[in-house]
Amino acid sequence: MIKYILTTNPGIEDIVIAEVKEKLKLDAKQGEFAGRVELETENWKRLLKLRSIYHIIRFVDKFKFKTLNDIYKKLCSLEIPELINASSFRVTSKRRGIHEFSSMELQKIAGQALVDKYHKKVSLKEFDIEILVDAYGNECFVGVCLTKESLHKRYERVFDHPTALKHPLAYAMLKLADVKAGFSLLDPFCGSGTIPIEAALNFDGRIKIFASDINEEFIKGARTNAEKAGVKELIKFKIADASQLNEFYSKNFFDVVITNPPYGARMRIKNLKQLYKNFLESAASILLSLIHISEPTRPLYISYAVFCLK
Repeated sequence: MIKYILTTNPGIEDIVIAEVKEKLKLDAKQGEFAGRVELETENWKRLLKLRSIYHIIRFVDKFKFKTLNDIYKKLCSLEIPELINASSFRVTSKRRGIHEFSSMELQKIAGQALVDKYHKKVSLKEFDIEILVDAYGNECFVGVCLTKESLHKRYERVFDHPTALKHPLAYAMLKLADVKAGFSLLDPFCGSGTIPIEAALNFDGRIKIFASDINEEFIKGARTNAEKAGVKELIKFKIADASQLNEFYSKNFFDVVITNPPYGARMRIKNLKQLYKNFLESAASILLSLIHISEPTRPLYISYAVFCLK
């Protein structure tokens, strides 16, 4: 069995672990650092099915060091099969802790060690293999990034919202909301459409999906993105004010509201607190009032909203 590291958003590692268990029947665990999940498997390409991750890294080694020269010597002794048939590579490095060298110096010495050992060309843009050499305190982590493109890129994104979510986080929001087949879902701040598109890609017509935004340009862009993703017909888009949802949608219609509300200076909203208050009040008026029961006397949940405020 070979050890792999999966990267994700810090805080949703449990979503990744649950997805690995559900889809691949494999055990996984929280990595040493936030945003990382570890597992073992014989076939890493199975991991490409996962929707909650960004990159897949093959673990090569972890060792203690005192100086950059220690790292150089160790890298010269490591066997990295992916480099044997590669024409070019690049090294990416990060540091955590106090060191007498910078990330760039670490990257440079690691790259030199691999050039001296494998005699391959270094290319920062047109590379075949990416090697990760990270320093955490007095330990050095070495891995091979097997995903050249991040797995969050589900389709050609034509329109980008100023504060757009990435798809793994949208997937996590769907899981946290416990969305099931037959649900009616609304994203009232849909922006570029990440959440409704991710919902459509996951449920393939088994739920009703509605997306709205007060900005007409955002709605046009979200429609274009949905078309590129091949799910335009599965989402009903509408221009609507999220603070007055009861004027645009029927009362007690939605099972769940999942959204990434506006925030930050880029959105140029003067009274964000009032917007949130009005939105929550209007969302309450359109959510189903029925209590869903999992046991005869035990309410499982009342319809709710899930937010990602970053």
